[in-house]
Amino acid sequence: MAAPKALVALSGGVDSAVAAILMQEQGYDLIGVTMRLWPKSRCCDEKDIEDAAEVCARLKIPYQILDYREAFRQQVVDVFVAEYQAGRTPNPCARCNQFLKFDALLEEGKKLGATILGTGHYARLQETPSGMSLLRGEDAAKDQSYFLFALNAGLLPQLCFPVGEMNKDAVRAIARRHGLPVAAKQDSQDICFVPDGDYRRFLADYAGLDMEQEGEMVDSSGQVIGHHSGTLNFTVGQRKGLGGGNGQPRYVLALDPVRNQVRVGSENELYQPQAYLQDCNWLTPLSASDEHPVTVKLRYRSRPEPGLLLLKEDGRAEIRFHEAQRAITPGQAAVCYQGERLIGGGWISSAHGV
Repeated sequence: MAAPKALVALSGGVDSAVAAILMQEQGYDLIGVTMRLWPKSRCCDEKDIEDAAEVCARLKIPYQILDYREAFRQQVVDVFVAEYQAGRTPNPCARCNQFLKFDALLEEGKKLGATILGTGHYARLQETPSGMSLLRGEDAAKDQSYFLFALNAGLLPQLCFPVGEMNKDAVRAIARRHGLPVAAKQDSQDICFVPDGDYRRFLADYAGLDMEQEGEMVDSSGQVIGHHSGTLNFTVGQRKGLGGGNGQPRYVLALDPVRNQVRVGSENELYQPQAYLQDCNWLTPLSASDEHPVTVKLRYRSRPEPGLLLLKEDGRAEIRFHEAQRAITPGQAAVCYQGERLIGGGWISSAHGV
């Protein structure tokens, strides 16, 4: 019987390299692929491609480089720019997974006769009577399920996350045992297409945006209390660059690029008891007539917070938290769990109303 053919997505890092090793040991007939996404990035640059190619050479598996630069620009980078222009704070990694990586690679796999796609994500899959479930990675410090909330549930049976049951030390140990040059390679951090981490510089240089459009700074009642240097320079919860009010620090409560206003207030005003979501995706069937107990991550590194999830008929949703949450930020993903199981989530539209 022929071994099942599978694609393994290689970023040039240690996690995906070890995923390839484990899949090969499990008997898969592998093809390694790397997506070329951006000319200068923290992920999948020329050095990463060289490292991925060497991994494939050591494993004696074929290797292909796929050019997705234009699709990445349209579906991730240009959306990133548009979100900031609209006064939201985007999450390009989750959007890349949603609109590009998994769908595109599974389609490429079909052309090559592969039925499975493996990646180095720290997440787990579990077969249940109701279908395949997506779980948090075993290593809480490395868990990446947050970025996978928008995957099509129908794709889960075609996916493989070999390192999801492991911690980082165990992954590096396997790489060292196999003599891989990426065994000690550092993880990529932050936004891959903003190499220096300065999103403001990126918006100015790549998109040619004018970052210095002075406008009004208003308090929570709408009273003008000063001026700001441009809404693009701020995000919800930010304190830097606002000055103080009667000796008390100010924080960004909301951005209004249409009026070119930054609304500010006290830290207490940052806390809200609910979040409203749009463009939701659910990996398990949920009734719109029920309140669903969930824990919710409002950012990748945030602690899961308990609340109730209420689905709307139009695909939107509301989360009512047990305790008010700080700096609920439009444009970020709110990702919902029940225990270890990721049930889905959506993009935050507001903390005040849909």
